[in-house]
Amino acid sequence: MRIVLISLTFNAFWFAAVLGQNSMLPFLVLALIGAVLLDRGVLFAVPLFTLIGIAGDTVLIHLQILKFETSFMPLWLGFLWAGFGTYIWLVRDWLITKPFWLLVATGAVGGAGSYLGGARLGAVEFSMSPTSTALVLAAAWFIYSTVFLVILKRLSRKGEACLKPHLSMTEKPLAEKE
Repeated sequence: MRIVLISLTFNAFWFAAVLGQNSMLPFLVLALIGAVLLDRGVLFAVPLFTLIGIAGDTVLIHLQILKFETSFMPLWLGFLWAGFGTYIWLVRDWLITKPFWLLVATGAVGGAGSYLGGARLGAVEFSMSPTSTALVLAAAWFIYSTVFLVILKRLSRKGEACLKPHLSMTEKPLAEKE
């Protein structure tokens, strides 16, 4: 049930960002603050995911694959990346149990589909044909998904290592027990 609620919340966040754009920035900020209250790990992980997404989309904007009203990435899109990073962080335990190939394929199709949906809602324009754009975006999202999943798995392993019990103060090291 937690995964469903977090997913529905992210969909509302996506629609607010895409439809409201900069006019919805206060809502987007409040939603991200709410996520921090749910899981403080968001503060550590999300900036990394956000920077990767912004860097990738900046390349797509520079190549004129994505076109916005301004020549640079709109602020609301940066917040959308932060929202996506928050989403995958909050559902990471569920994600990392799924087959890698399935997640990457779903990410490629779903990520490209989100941009195509954004275009239908007037948030972005494309310079290429819809088919060519979909293929380029699917390739970009294949890369995003792969990178994000590798990072999630590494961060999850580091988190597990931190949770492993260490020698208590009363327990003697193995060398002293002999």
